[in-house]
Amino acid sequence: MEEENTSLDQRKSNERKPTFLVILAVLSFIYLAFSLFGALGSLFSGPLNTEQMEAQKAQLYESKSSLEAQGMDNFSEMIEKSIHYSEYMNFEAFYLSHATNLIISLVGIVAVILMLQLKRIGFHIYVAYSLLPIITMYIITPMELILTISVITMVVVSALFTILYGLNLKHMK
Repeated sequence: MEEENTSLDQRKSNERKPTFLVILAVLSFIYLAFSLFGALGSLFSGPLNTEQMEAQKAQLYESKSSLEAQGMDNFSEMIEKSIHYSEYMNFEAFYLSHATNLIISLVGIVAVILMLQLKRIGFHIYVAYSLLPIITMYIITPMELILTISVITMVVVSALFTILYGLNLKHMK
C-alpha cells in the first residue's frame, strides 16, 4: 500500500511540472552534458603537446591574416588574444581550468535536478552556477587574456536562463 502511495505521489509530482520548466531543463541538460563530457575528455586526454599547439596556432594566424586582408583589424586583435589565451590555458592552467569546469557542470546538474523536483533551492544554486564560470575565469586567467565578448556572451546567456527559470519560481517550494 505504501508503494502505491509513493507511486501516486510521484505521478502527481510529474503531472504538476510546468512544460516550460521541463523544456528549460532539457536544454540545460544538453548543455551540461556537453560541458561535463568535454571537461572529462580534456582531463583524460591532457593538454596539447607543442606540435599540436603550433598547428592550432598556425590555423589561427591564417585566419588572422585573412581578416587583416579584409580590413577587419578588430577581429584580428581578438584572434591574437585568443592565441595567447589558448597557450596560457594549455600550458599554464589546463588541469585547474578543466577540473573547475567539471565541478561547475556538476553544480549545474544538481541545480537543474532540484528545480525539476520543484525545489526553490535549485534556483538559488542555479544562480550561483551561472556566476561561477565568470568568476573562475577572472581567478584563473590573467586579465589581459580575457576577451570581453566571451564575458558578455556568458553574462547574457546566464541572465537569460536565470530569468527564464525565475519565471517558474511560482511553481517551486
